Amino acid sequence: MIIDTKIKLINYKCFDDSGQGFEKIMPINVIIGKNNSGKSSLIELVEYLSIEEKSFLSNSRENNNTCLEFEIELNENTIETFFNKNSSNQKLGNLYEYGKQFINSRITFQISEIGITLKSIDKDYDDSIKEIFAIIAKSLITPFNNKKLVQISAERDILPENSRNEIEVSKNGDGLTFSLHKINLSSAYDSEIIETNLLNSLNKIIEPDIKFNKIRVQENDKKMLEIYLSDQRNNSIPLSKMGSGIKTVLLVLYCLVVKPELENIDESEYVFAFEELENNLHPSMLKRLLQFIIEYSKIHSTYFFITSHSNIVIDVFGNNENSQIIHLINDGISSQAKTVLSSTDKKDILNDLGVKASDILQSNGIIWVEGPSDRNYINAWLKANNSLYKEGIHYSIMTYGGRLLASFEAKSEWINEKLIPILNINTNAFVVMDRDGSEVDSQLNITKKRIVNEIGEQNCWVTQGREIENYLSASIIVKWLKSKNIRTPKYELRESEKIENTIQELNKNCTIHYNRSKTNFSHEIVEFIEPDDLVILNLKEKMDDLLKAITNWNT
Repeated sequence: MIIDTKIKLINYKCFDDSGQGFEKIMPINVIIGKNNSGKSSLIELVEYLSIEEKSFLSNSRENNNTCLEFEIELNENTIETFFNKNSSNQKLGNLYEYGKQFINSRITFQISEIGITLKSIDKDYDDSIKEIFAIIAKSLITPFNNKKLVQISAERDILPENSRNEIEVSKNGDGLTFSLHKINLSSAYDSEIIETNLLNSLNKIIEPDIKFNKIRVQENDKKMLEIYLSDQRNNSIPLSKMGSGIKTVLLVLYCLVVKPELENIDESEYVFAFEELENNLHPSMLKRLLQFIIEYSKIHSTYFFITSHSNIVIDVFGNNENSQIIHLINDGISSQAKTVLSSTDKKDILNDLGVKASDILQSNGIIWVEGPSDRNYINAWLKANNSLYKEGIHYSIMTYGGRLLASFEAKSEWINEKLIPILNINTNAFVVMDRDGSEVDSQLNITKKRIVNEIGEQNCWVTQGREIENYLSASIIVKWLKSKNIRTPKYELRESEKIENTIQELNKNCTIHYNRSKTNFSHEIVEFIEPDDLVILNLKEKMDDLLKAITNWNT
């Protein structure tokens, strides 16, 4: 079902002469972007691909000619059709044998108001057969040439209506109430379309929130036709008293379930273009509706084009094998279309749409540390730095547990089944690691080098000393030990030494074993951290890097 045709829309509204569109067409094509980024223009392109409305090509940008550019791969059937096996050329020999070299080559042609013209082939060819390629270009029809386009607009509603002459539902929902009424009353239609097919599909999406056992159209107190739904207690509820989400679901299901039956056309002959289905839909119901679309497309080999601003739409379709996401970005001059291929691309979409993790009660980024004591020190240093950021809102701190770091990976383009993808937990991540090693210039081990390489140095903090405790100044440790009635004539924590070893060297009779209760002791130590204590090794520099990352996560 994948259509391997690259389609560009050139000099049309917000698209300039570089051309934007689809690298290929998948069964489900999700178009994401801010308002005025070009989502509706791509839907208009889909409309042209279905009905080939010539006036579409007159809507040019800045007096430049609008055109469509198609790039397709030539296959054996195409070559056999247009390169006659019985024809020969004195220079080229048998034309079919000559033409076979172009199998798997890509041909590009343009459609404009003046017609179809050949633009290029990605292989050299003799001028004497140029006309053959021009004929090939003219013979290639657009992907949806004979399919029927069904649209739903972003602005839609289903209202009570008066009687009409015929069944016709517009893309904003106008006419749906009368159409259901007509279907139920007319002997020309099977009432099961509404009473069974539509109702069952509706319940599949709205359950378990509610379940309806009947759908009908009758006059309301204003003598207008209105849709009524009966719940399991036989309470008859007018659609006008329900939320707009139910109306959206009904309109979608009319297009998918009812319309093909009425028109006696196979579902595979339709192309559906739905705009902003998330409007007024509860997130859980939206997810069920989108899953219904995924199943429908798979069962009926149907194409969908869906515009959206919703992170839920990205989540549902982002990992679906039959879907692709196209991200439209407008720089104030023109729009660019980018096919989303990685988790990083998904993060760019969320940033573009202004979606923050805190919008769904999650922090906007994660600081990964080795253990709980590291968390205590980092929070204390942030406070000493006069940071206004709060853990749990602006950032979270999670532990990877020392050697467990070897089980983590931060590549955003792929998922290794043997490793835990930390960027899938939150794409905003900052990793803090102890350098370890017995010497100041000890090399990082393979695991830590891999993490630095994968997540980037700007998102990584490798301690300058052996471990994070080497950033604790002498005055902090002296104050802490004094609070525990332990005398230290002189304190000097060496960069390559563990804090526990140094304490034992200072006082041979010391009963404190730091490593046995690092978390509890760190709670005590942080009480003595002051702003002046940030001036040690490269602590201030690394805190500035961390604060910069947190700021980026929250702006």
